[in-house]
Amino acid sequence: MYIRAQEMLDLIQKSGLQPDLITYNSLIDMYATAGFCRKGLMNDATRILSEMTIHGIRPCIITFNTIVAGYARKGCFTEVNDVISYMIKNNCRPCELTYRTVGDGYRKAEKYDEAIDFVSEIRKMDNSFDEPSLQRLASYIRATMNSRTEGGSVRYMVSRPKDGPGMDTSLYVYMPDPL
Repeated sequence: MYIRAQEMLDLIQKSGLQPDLITYNSLIDMYATAGFCRKGLMNDATRILSEMTIHGIRPCIITFNTIVAGYARKGCFTEVNDVISYMIKNNCRPCELTYRTVGDGYRKAEKYDEAIDFVSEIRKMDNSFDEPSLQRLASYIRATMNSRTEGGSVRYMVSRPKDGPGMDTSLYVYMPDPL
């Protein structure tokens, strides 16, 4: 299927037509989130991203969120952070969905320490991420981790000082009790 999609893109370009943002986003989605990331095709997703920028098509939040989702599903969190840094440097502010996708990837990979570090690092990476959003992200990660642990105890906690009324951004990670 992906070979056929690439052939279609090549045909569009050879016929003198310029693929648009939707065309590129569709290809990136196919490589990154339609199961192909499990086969190691994230390189193709990033190649399509490079190709679209070469052709003067500016990636949007959907483009980047799709790539972030593909890397997060694959457990490639160094690449996730690289994409988020690239987004910020290129004035495409990550949204709450971007960060929730990453948090969910850490949870699915059972990388609880890294999830805590990620929440702590958001302020360094993205100083425009507001406190209510940070609170919601911490709550989301906490809730999804809690849903995956039946018994357990609090083993780690990340907390930032309250910046205003009700702005507690503590993140408790429940680790299963040893057998």
